[in-house]
Amino acid sequence: MNQEATGEMKYNEVSDPAVMKLTPVVSVNMVTYNHGAYLAEAIEGVIAQKTDFPIELVIGEDCSTDNTREIALDYQRRYPHLIRVIYPDHNVGMHGNFRQVNAACRGEFIAFCEGDDYWIDPGKLREQVAVLSRLKNIDITFHSCYIKFEKQQTKILSHVHSSTDKVFTLSEVIDGDIRFAMGFMPTTSIMVRRSLIMSIQDWFDPTISPVGDHVVQVFGSRNGAYYVNRPMGVYRRDVDGSWSKRMKNDAAACVEMHLQFLSMLMKLKQAIPEQEEAFLRRIIYSCAHLLKTGTHKNFTHIKESILPVLKDIYTPEAINDQSIGNEQSEWDLFIKLAVDSGKTLDLADQKCGVFRQFFRVAKSVLDYGILMLKMIGTKPSDSSDGERQIAKWKAEAQRSYLFARWQRFRKLIIEKVRSVLEAATGTFAARREAE
Repeated sequence: MNQEATGEMKYNEVSDPAVMKLTPVVSVNMVTYNHGAYLAEAIEGVIAQKTDFPIELVIGEDCSTDNTREIALDYQRRYPHLIRVIYPDHNVGMHGNFRQVNAACRGEFIAFCEGDDYWIDPGKLREQVAVLSRLKNIDITFHSCYIKFEKQQTKILSHVHSSTDKVFTLSEVIDGDIRFAMGFMPTTSIMVRRSLIMSIQDWFDPTISPVGDHVVQVFGSRNGAYYVNRPMGVYRRDVDGSWSKRMKNDAAACVEMHLQFLSMLMKLKQAIPEQEEAFLRRIIYSCAHLLKTGTHKNFTHIKESILPVLKDIYTPEAINDQSIGNEQSEWDLFIKLAVDSGKTLDLADQKCGVFRQFFRVAKSVLDYGILMLKMIGTKPSDSSDGERQIAKWKAEAQRSYLFARWQRFRKLIIEKVRSVLEAATGTFAARREAE
């Protein structure tokens, strides 16, 4: 066992340098904490990879309270040529563990697979290395995957962004993050150049970015992100003790995480000014999501937290008000957000056909009707100012969303009618020529 240091972080390492390649082409970053029930499957997915180049698996075990470390060390003993296990003297948390493993990786490329996810295609690494080796200007590649719901033990195909391989722009990646709750790229699908990761290590700090893989996606996609249309991994949902489940079960922690995420988006907007419009759409979506999930208990906290953001992104002219600082102009900011959030949420409908869009419009009509009936049926004496503000804001946002959905549905109908008429005209002309 060796003790290593990476900057301010110290960790213990169990590995066998005598049989390992010192310069692997790919390092697999596998951060794990209390994944005893799933870790073996994650490791087996890496062991199964068929490559003609050396790889290493770096398992970052963060002082788990179950048998995670024992499983990791057992696999290291069985596959000493492949596996390194690193662990700190005390729990360093998700971000500290991620940074620690990144710094320990030695490969030209880094692939990610958390300890509760796994790969299902033995050609995954070979395929992605071929992409990055061929396209020297591209820093990141990813693919579709399956989502496995642990409670129901079911799998669905997800994140199919194109019917063929495709390079997505950074703007498309940022906008795509709105359409997918898990983000545009499943973490278990990502491979990136190590040089890129090392250049953004300071971003993997809980005070800067609550979600490290989002930063990887954004900075990695500045020259485009190569999508491989092939499901090669599985992302688990509803795993006991997972970050996503903790956020689902702890409303207060979830709100704080979203506020931190919003702060991170503002920092990214400043760091990458050429993508300001795309970041603004994402920021508006985040603000709207926070207010939509708010209750009368936390509405004031949410409102006060996002108000500086709205003052930053909206000029007085944007809301036809020259002075920001009084209660009415602040409410105008939130109404402006409600209108814009409808347009932003509409991004999620972009791939819908006519019939699916019709049902989405119908749902929006129903949701809007329910909100209005609740507002009409609530007496002022039976609700607080916060509750009335929430209801008013949600009704305005839903009205905006309904209008955006209706506009898209109308456009689809016009396009459908036009295509039918063109086809009918072509058929009629062909028959006349035949006569």
